[in-house]
Order: sequence, then C-alpha cells, then structure tokens
Amino acid sequence: MDALQQKVHELELVTRLDEVRDTLNDDGDPQNMFDALVTLLKEWFECSAAALIMVAETSDDVELISASGMPIHVATELCQTALHQSSSNLLSNAPWKYTMGIQIVLDDYPLGGFVLARDDKAFSEGDLTEIALAESQLDSAIMQARMTWKLGQRNRELEAIYEIDRLRDRTKTESELIRDFTAIASDYFTADFCLILLAKPDTNDMVVRSIVDKHDLSQAVLIEIQGKAALLTIPQVITTPEGATHLTLLAAPFVVEGVRLGAVVVGREIPFTIGDHRLLHAMMTQMDSAVVYVRVLQQLTQRKRELEIIYKIDHIRDQEKDLDMMLQAVLFELTQTISSEVGYTMLYSENGEQELELRAVTADGKNVSSNYQELVQEISRAALENGKMIFGRQNNSEVRSYIAAPLILNERVIGVIGMINSSNGDEFTEEDRNMLHAITSQVDTAIFERMEQRRMRTILSRSVDPKVIEHLLQKANLNVLDGERVILSVLFADLRGSTRWAEEVAPEEFVATLNLFLGQMTDIILEFGGTLDKFVGDEVIGLFGTPVHMDDHAYHAAGAALKMQVVHKELQARLVEQGRRLPDMGIGISSGEAIAGEIGHRIRSEFTALGNVVNFGSRLCGAAAAKQILISETTQQMIARFAQVNDLGEQPYKGIQRPGTTFELVSIQ
Repeated sequence: MDALQQKVHELELVTRLDEVRDTLNDDGDPQNMFDALVTLLKEWFECSAAALIMVAETSDDVELISASGMPIHVATELCQTALHQSSSNLLSNAPWKYTMGIQIVLDDYPLGGFVLARDDKAFSEGDLTEIALAESQLDSAIMQARMTWKLGQRNRELEAIYEIDRLRDRTKTESELIRDFTAIASDYFTADFCLILLAKPDTNDMVVRSIVDKHDLSQAVLIEIQGKAALLTIPQVITTPEGATHLTLLAAPFVVEGVRLGAVVVGREIPFTIGDHRLLHAMMTQMDSAVVYVRVLQQLTQRKRELEIIYKIDHIRDQEKDLDMMLQAVLFELTQTISSEVGYTMLYSENGEQELELRAVTADGKNVSSNYQELVQEISRAALENGKMIFGRQNNSEVRSYIAAPLILNERVIGVIGMINSSNGDEFTEEDRNMLHAITSQVDTAIFERMEQRRMRTILSRSVDPKVIEHLLQKANLNVLDGERVILSVLFADLRGSTRWAEEVAPEEFVATLNLFLGQMTDIILEFGGTLDKFVGDEVIGLFGTPVHMDDHAYHAAGAALKMQVVHKELQARLVEQGRRLPDMGIGISSGEAIAGEIGHRIRSEFTALGNVVNFGSRLCGAAAAKQILISETTQQMIARFAQVNDLGEQPYKGIQRPGTTFELVSIQ
C-alpha cells in the first residue's frame, strides 16, 4: 500500500469511527456506541478479539466495557493492563499470540484502554499508525460517552428510586415489598441470582426473606453467601464461594440510623461496573427506609386489629355475665381474627385441684377423636409448664399446626387458650402470635374479673354493705375511675400490742380471734350506716358519708366508736373465759373533705377515701391509748351538742399541719 492509499485508508478509519461516535446522538446509549466501536476495530484490524473500557474519573473502576471474541473478565484484565501503559505495546499475559494494549488518554489523563488480539499475523507499522490514529479518536468518544453515561446513570438511579418509592406507597406488607423489590433488583442488574436477608424485629437474627437462584446453588454455598452479606457495612463485591466461581456477587446492607436491617445480594456472570455499585447504593437508600416504613405500617395495622378485637372482647365482657357464655363468645371473635380449624379455652377447676377443664370450644372441635384430645391436652400442658406462648408444626394428620398461650394474671395461672390447624398456611404466623398475645391479656382479665366477682360476693358480703359491692362490680370495668370530693368522717380502730400477741399465741388461734374481732367491728360500722373501707392487718377502717351521703356522718362515726368499745370489752371477757385473750383497742376519728371513689386498676380496685382527713384519722388512732377514742377538732364541733369530751389541747402529729385541739370522746346522747 503506497503513501496515498495509506492516507485514504486512515481517512476512511477516522470517518468510520466518527460515524459510530455520532450514533450516540441518535439513541443516547453509550453501551451501544462502545459495542459498535469494538466491532469496527475488530473488523478493521482483522482481529480475533477486541475490547474497550471506560474507567471512572477518580479510580480505575470500570464504568463501561465492551468485548467481542473474549470473555468479559479477560477483557477487563487486559484493558486495565493497557490502561497503565504509557504507549501501545504487546501484552504478554494474553491468550493470543499478538495482543496489542493501547492506553486512551486526554491531556495526560487516563480515560480507558482498548485491546486488539489476533493469532495469525503480527501488527504491521501501518497497523500501529492506524491504531494510534484510532486512539486519538477514541478519547473524544469516551469523553462524550462519559457525559452521556453520567446522565444515563443518573436517570437509571432516579428511575429505580421512583419504582421503589411507588412500591413503598402501594405495598401494605413486608413480604410484598421484599418480593417486588427482588423483581426490581433482578431486572435492573440483569441478575441470575438475588438474595434478600432481613433481621427479625424481635431477635435481630438474619433470615432469608426472598431468593432467586437460576443456578441452583448448593445449600452450603447459599449459607456462605448469607454469612458474608450479613457482615457488610457498605455496598461491595463479595468473594464468590467455591461452587459459584462463575458468578460475580454484588452486595449491600440495609442500614437505618446505624441499625442493620438486612442485606441484598445480586449475582450474574458478567462483572458489575461502577455504575452498578452506584445504582445499588441509590436503591438501598430508598429500600432501607421503605422497609422501616412498611414495618411501621404493619405495626400500626396490627395494633388497629388488636384494638378492634380488644374492643369487641371488652364489649362481650361488659354484656355477658355468665363466664362460660363469655368464653364462648370471646372464642368466636378470636377464630374470626386468627383463622383456624379449632379454637378452645381450658381453665383450672375451681375446686382447688390442678385439673384442666375444657370450658369453651368452637363447633369443629366438639366431635374429635381421643387421640386429638390427648394432643390438645399435651400442647396445653406444655404452654402452662413453659409459662409462655408456644407454637409449631407437627407431622400429624389431625394436628398439623398449633398455637397456645397460658392465661396468667398477677402471676396466677388460670388456664390456657389455643388454636389448632391454621387455615392460612403450614403454621401460625408472627402476626397470629402477636394477636393472640394481645387477646390473652384481655381474656385473662375478663376471666379473672368473673372469678373475682363471684369471690367478692361470697366473701365481702359478710363485711361490706351490699350497695358498695354492687357499686364496685358495676364500675370494675372502667379504665378511668370516677371520684368525687366529699365531706365525711373516717374511723380507724386497731389493737394495741398485736405484734407481741401474734408471737405468743398459736397461728390458728391468732387468725380465728382476729377474724372474730374484725367481723364484729365491721358489723358495727354497717349497723351505723358506714362503709367498710378496708382491713390493714388488725386495723379496720370505716367511712361515714360515702358512697351514700350523710349530713350527720360524724355523729354516726362517734356512735359506732362507742359501741365498738362496748362490744370489744364484751368480746374480751368471753375470750378470757375460753382461756384466750384479745388485746385492747384504740380508736381515732377525723372529719373533713376527702376524695372518695374507686382507686386502682380495672383488674382490682377498692372503694376508699384519700386526703389529709384520712391521714389525720390514722394518726389519731395511733396516738390513742388502750380503750381510748380520740377525735379531731372538726369532729368535735360537728357533735358538740350531743357528745361529752375531754379537751386534750393541741397535740403534735407527724405529717399533720395545724391539727387543732384533740379531744377524747367519752359518751354521746
């Protein structure tokens, strides 16, 4: 080829390269331009293989690569070798006999590199001249590609972010979110493998939530990949385990405010570019917040469902007075929420024996085999022994899955509630478990209330005005306990030296005598229109003027105190005749304003009074000598026309400011 022909040939090469570069303006895809350039160079120089790369501005990371006639990983290695050469040279580490590596630079700034390879003949001087000419054209092509790549990369990231944002907005559950994100990631990265790990909210254990594996990797390989992904702090390529060396794996963590939520791994045979790294990072910045958002949404939805069923159970508890009918109604609502074949409730028998009795069961559970019943009993006992909810699966045709929770209130185990054979899958879900936990906290309270109401009527009816009992029973379900300011008198009466007395007599005698004393004092309080507040050890407290209003509450309290003295003295005499004894008694009465009402929790509340007047009454009782009744100045003023008293002057009382004059009550007309 003469000089003129050579120039014409070179001009044609420049023209062809320019035409290919112009295609970028047509479709805006730098990858298509790179593929066309590689094809042109391979054909022009009659090569067996050719490759071209563009590297990042601040590193040697590959942003774009195209290869023809050689694998991508070989092309990457050879082009990066060429990138670090100061001039065009044959590469010694190539599988072809003649492999030319050419650095592409602009103003001494490396942009990339390309490789031409052939086996049949060496590169001539004319080839080298045209290779240098091609390099001078490729630098502008790469700069153009870089600008277009940046725009394309940003668009790619924005599109992915938009898709994830839409996904978050339309997805209601975490499972749906992970499933659809797996599809998005697989599509954007053209991945043959995609694995998503998420930490369980309650234990932080990493579990596989989604996997696409077109290569059927072994379990050992999958476990190794999971282990590596779980330790990541930044997006990066992870080492490929033995058995999957044909794959390149790119992984990134889910991290929100320093808390690791999980990780994603994508894999394919083609190496990942720097653009892929950036894309995955951009996707994760959206996806991690999407996971948090959906989890919060699920929690709110779950809480709403819990509150709805709790409201229904509260309504049942308010309306249904019979325990067994209430249990059956609650169980019906439960099976509407946690879909299962059978639901049941067992309670310990009320005869004091630790024997479980079936108290409620859904219709499907009434006619079952003895083997089935034994399995249910076994599951129920296991829940009671563990003291917490149990769940699982069984290889049994009758009981395939189960969930059971003990009914416990104030550390008292009262029974168990359970479900058999989930209708929505192989086992009961975490959502089912959360729901049952929320429900049992209401059911055990309701059961306990029914049992307490029965016990209250049986025991307290002997010592409390029936009006107060009914008042307590009707109000026990309220979350907000009503109260009112009232003017009342409060009476305290207790035994002197009861601690030593308890040490000197047998326990049986002590309890029997004390109960006799408290019972007779309570009868007197009720006789004079008072209300039993409570017993505190050997002390009995009576309220006069609440819940039923009394204008002359101080007069009634004084009358009750004086009769208490008489009855106490008679009781002492009778006990002495029996060889028993009862310590002397002191009484204190205070009158004034207090807050009266039900104080406590819906599980357990009591009708009582609170305020300085109550505290003062207690102090007066504590200061009273044996067989003495001390009353406050306010009480004395209210009964002055009827009572004979001794003026004791002003006395100091701990915690009481301006107590006024203390009086000893002697008698009343």
